[in-house]
Amino acid sequence: MNNSGVLRMAVVGCGYFGEKHADIIGQLSNAELVAVCDKNWEAAKRLAQRTSCKAYEDIEEMLAKEQLDAVSIAVSETFHLDAVRPVAKAGKHILLEKPIARNTEEALEIVRLAEENQIRLMVGHVLKWDGRYQYTAEAIARGDLGEVISMYLKRSSTNGTVKRLHGKISMFHYMGVHDFEAMLTFAEPARPVKAYAQWVGKKNVPYNGKDTVFNTITFDNGIVACIQLCWALPEGSLDFVACAEVVGTKGASYIDVKDQGLSIYREEAPVEYPELTYWPEYYGHVHGKLREEISHFVKNTLSGEPYAVSTERAVEAVRTIDACFESLKTGMPVTIER
Repeated sequence: MNNSGVLRMAVVGCGYFGEKHADIIGQLSNAELVAVCDKNWEAAKRLAQRTSCKAYEDIEEMLAKEQLDAVSIAVSETFHLDAVRPVAKAGKHILLEKPIARNTEEALEIVRLAEENQIRLMVGHVLKWDGRYQYTAEAIARGDLGEVISMYLKRSSTNGTVKRLHGKISMFHYMGVHDFEAMLTFAEPARPVKAYAQWVGKKNVPYNGKDTVFNTITFDNGIVACIQLCWALPEGSLDFVACAEVVGTKGASYIDVKDQGLSIYREEAPVEYPELTYWPEYYGHVHGKLREEISHFVKNTLSGEPYAVSTERAVEAVRTIDACFESLKTGMPVTIER
């Protein structure tokens, strides 16, 4: 780590989220965007030109040539382990976009690499900076709701998402992992022991995707939780809907993320409902909770303070998702093994 008080960073992955990470890092006063890297050389060059940094298409070359303190990895979870391995071995701290990995085996290997190479790892679970979810978590921890009885969490989007992804990424990893991590936070210190998942596929079958999945999770202290994931909202409707209900012996909490207060209508164009919470763009840059997340990583990496995201919980979220996948295959409840 350099002693300048500025974290020298690179971004691996120059797609949708990599662009946002690069923009935010380049705007922070205590960070410097040194380089971006992507196997798609044209994408790397475009982003490097826009953010005034160097472009690479090979991680090893970038790590050898640049003096870096940390790397933000924003590639698909399919490639998380491949990207983490050289970065960890080079001794660079890592901000890793959610989920930590595509399965438990790879998640545990990523944790091992971080520990073996004595680098710090933070998984980008952005709901840790959404006050609605965090306030609920703190209310539960204070005992305001009493003992948690049940939970229901829902996250929906249009089938435009599944058309675009065409089976490359599951709804569990693309969006559902947020709710699995939140569920585990709300239930602490209880741990999930059983998962039962059921799905419906009508609208999205041509795109190699499911319409809706209902996941019932049972915890070792008796809590029952349901997570509903849906990619079947009609195009032109609200592009993103999320909600949560936590019921306890003394109270309940309700989260509703739907209408974010802005609708834009144009002649001969569908109504637009801009995303204003997590990564809205104005003044030419990315703001919102993603900026808070990356700023937290930078500040706490420089100071050595703990990160807000629990790596153990990030692994547990993927482990629970693995059990849901197994349940979808067998049609039966599945015990969550450790």
